[in-house]
Amino acid sequence: MSIRFNSDEVEFLTKEFHVNVDSVELVKVEGLNKGTRVYRVTKPMRSKVYLIDSLAGMKIGCHPSIVGAELDNLSLKAAIDASLLMVKLGCIKEVNGKVFVHALRAAPGYKLLEAFENLGMKFKQVWIRPRYTKPSYRDHEGLVKKIEIVYENFDNFPENKELCLIKPDTEASGRTSEAILKRTIDVAERKNSEIKSIILYGYISEHGLKHIEKVLEALGVNVKIYAFAIGNLTALYYNKYDMPLYGPDESYYSMHREIRKLGGLVARETFERYLPEFIPGSDQPGDWSARQLKVFNGYGYEDGGISIHLKNSVSFIKRLYNIYKTMPSLQIFLPRYKEMIKKELNLIKLTQKVYG
Repeated sequence: MSIRFNSDEVEFLTKEFHVNVDSVELVKVEGLNKGTRVYRVTKPMRSKVYLIDSLAGMKIGCHPSIVGAELDNLSLKAAIDASLLMVKLGCIKEVNGKVFVHALRAAPGYKLLEAFENLGMKFKQVWIRPRYTKPSYRDHEGLVKKIEIVYENFDNFPENKELCLIKPDTEASGRTSEAILKRTIDVAERKNSEIKSIILYGYISEHGLKHIEKVLEALGVNVKIYAFAIGNLTALYYNKYDMPLYGPDESYYSMHREIRKLGGLVARETFERYLPEFIPGSDQPGDWSARQLKVFNGYGYEDGGISIHLKNSVSFIKRLYNIYKTMPSLQIFLPRYKEMIKKELNLIKLTQKVYG
C-alpha cells in the first residue's frame, strides 16, 4: 500500500494541528547530501534558526525502529550536512577559541564532532553530565524535579579567549541546557574567557529554544545564538518531554482524557516529505541515549538501553492509535495511519530480534 497525502489533505492537517509552515525561507547551500534542503526561520526570534531537512534526519525522526549502528550511520550523515552548513554560514570562525561541549550521556550520539573532524577541524573539548534527580523518561514536568551536575571535566577549557560554544543535544524543555550553560558560563568567567556565540544542534523544540534564550538573557550574557534543528522545530508535549512534528498530545490525553493538538514549525515541503512516514504524536528523537548501543557517562561506556526503547515505542505507538480513533477529523486518515503503524511495528519486531 503506497501511502500518499494530497495537497488538500496537507493543507487540512497543517490547520488542524496548528503546524506553522509560513515562517521559513529556503537557503541555497552547495555540497550537501542529495535530497537535503535548508530553511531559515523568518519568525522573529533572538536566535538565528536553521532547519536541516535531510533524508537521514527524516528517517531518524520518523522511525523509532532505527537504533544502534543504523542510528550512528544516519546521525553522522545528518551531522555532515550540519557541519558543512555551519562552516559555509561562517558562524564558527568569528572568534579565536572554539569549545565543543559534550552533554552526557546522549549528545555524542549526534555525531557532530566526527563530522567536523571529517572536515579536518579540531576543537577544545569539555564534558558535563546533567541529570534529573529522579528517573525522567517521558516526564520533565514535575516541579519537584531538580537537575544536578553529576560529572564534569573542564580541564581543556581555554583561558583568555573569545569563545564559540558548540553544543549538540536534544532540546526539549531546555532545562538541562540551562544547567549546562550556567555552569559553562561560570567556568568561562573564572578562565577570563568570554562566550561570544553558542551553536545548538539536534532535535530542538521551539519551547526549549525560547527557554534557553530567556535563561541567557536573565544571566546578562550577550551572545549570538545559532540553532540548527534536524528537520523542524518540534512541538512539545504537556509532559515537557516528547517532541512531535505534529499530532495529539498523548501525555495530556492520558491525564485529562481531552485532545490537545500540537504542531511544530516546518517548511511545507518538509511536512509533505514526512507525512507518509511520521506517526502523528510520536517523539522524533525518542529517548536518544536509549537508541544508542553504548553511551559515555564520564567514567566509562555503558549500555544505552535499546531493548527498553523498543518496548516503550511499541506501547507508545499503540496508545497514539487509540487516540486517533477518538478524533472525528482523523477518520479519513485512519487506514493510512494504521498501515504506517503496522509497518513500523514490524520493523521494531525485527529490530528486537537483534537487540533483544
